[in-house]
Amino acid sequence: MEANLLLMSKDDIVKGLLEGKLSISVHGFGYVGASIASVFLRRGCLVVAHDVKKDIVEKINYGTWNFKDDLQVYETIKKAILEKKISATTDYKVSVERTNFHIIAVPVSVKGRGGKIFVDYTHIVEACEMIGCYLKRGDAIVIETTLPPGTTEGMLRNILEDKSRMFAEKDFALIYSPERIFVGRAIQDIESNYPKIVAGFGEKSLRVGEALYSLVAGKGVICMSSIKAAEAEKVFEGVYRDVNIALANELESYCEKEGLNFHEIVYAANTQPYCHIHKPGVGVGGACIPVYPYFLLSKDCSLKIVKTARKFNEKRPYEIVDRSLKLFYKKFGKPKKINVAILGLSFRGDIADNRFSPTISLAKLFHKRGCNVIVHDPYDYSRTGLPNQVHFTKNLEEALRGSNIVVIAADHSIYKELDHNVLMKLCAKEHLIVDPKGVVQLNKF
Repeated sequence: MEANLLLMSKDDIVKGLLEGKLSISVHGFGYVGASIASVFLRRGCLVVAHDVKKDIVEKINYGTWNFKDDLQVYETIKKAILEKKISATTDYKVSVERTNFHIIAVPVSVKGRGGKIFVDYTHIVEACEMIGCYLKRGDAIVIETTLPPGTTEGMLRNILEDKSRMFAEKDFALIYSPERIFVGRAIQDIESNYPKIVAGFGEKSLRVGEALYSLVAGKGVICMSSIKAAEAEKVFEGVYRDVNIALANELESYCEKEGLNFHEIVYAANTQPYCHIHKPGVGVGGACIPVYPYFLLSKDCSLKIVKTARKFNEKRPYEIVDRSLKLFYKKFGKPKKINVAILGLSFRGDIADNRFSPTISLAKLFHKRGCNVIVHDPYDYSRTGLPNQVHFTKNLEEALRGSNIVVIAADHSIYKELDHNVLMKLCAKEHLIVDPKGVVQLNKF
């Protein structure tokens, strides 16, 4: 249905979505896109899923789409397929011309190493260029991707206006609403855990965005003063966590040197309401926390705390490898070969996601130091990212058998249930357990 959202009231927009007179396209049908689509499908809205990957589109249209990371998202999409509430396409012309709201959920990440790291806008630039070509007057562009502050109102708006030959706020609504979801509980996060952050390129765009998300955000909508402010809000969330984890990692290292139990101390410290020290680990992974600091640093490298924390967390795998080997040599001497088992390829527990996983760095570093390295994870990975010389296994006993150093890298539930006697039996007589996150509770305080 063609409609001018800029001229409609909030009530009429909500009514139009509920009655199927207005519809939504979601561009980028990965975890975030599927989760966003799910909450609107649960309200009975019509959704067109767009993705450049033909296999994803075919699986949705043929009813064979599967999703292991979130059962609720999977069941919602599956039900919508049967009810014909969702269809999928690789054709931008189809997805844009058939719908009124165009939600963009494609990734923006970073590339490079060391001091030559830059933001990679490739996917979102392509999406905006193609959507702009088929944009209709009165439509709404909604961007959910986390972005460096100023990106939407600057580069992306220029692309959309150039390709559509129309103007934001005058001819189409331009809205920014960053995703704030946690893998495994995305629907709950959107519907009931957090308020939805919304900003618009003007009052009309903001009204349209507020109407859209009022339909699904049970905790309400927070309307920001500008799109740039909303972009910064989301980036700040990730930067806060990166800085806090860096602090936790440094304090954990201090406790290691001083013979103190970090987890005992932090448990007590965090009972004070103004203290919220995060958990340490072997590094920081995922598509968010290691990336977002560079969204600020790419434009302002004078942010000293942000920069220091990021560099500290990037060096954490080096520290873990170095101190593990030094401690092993001190306790047992220096054998010809050391067998290292790293438990957890995923960057965090109970999901199959190895993006920016510190385990990959750990495996490479241990291998360079002459160790035999095996990595265990209970999940399947099409690409592990590990060196060819490093063996990957889903068999935990295989990974542990004969190990001299066991590094607990991810807090998978299977590791929390590891029995002390089993470890003693499977590992080599001379062995060391390295568990900065405190996953295996061998020494409960």
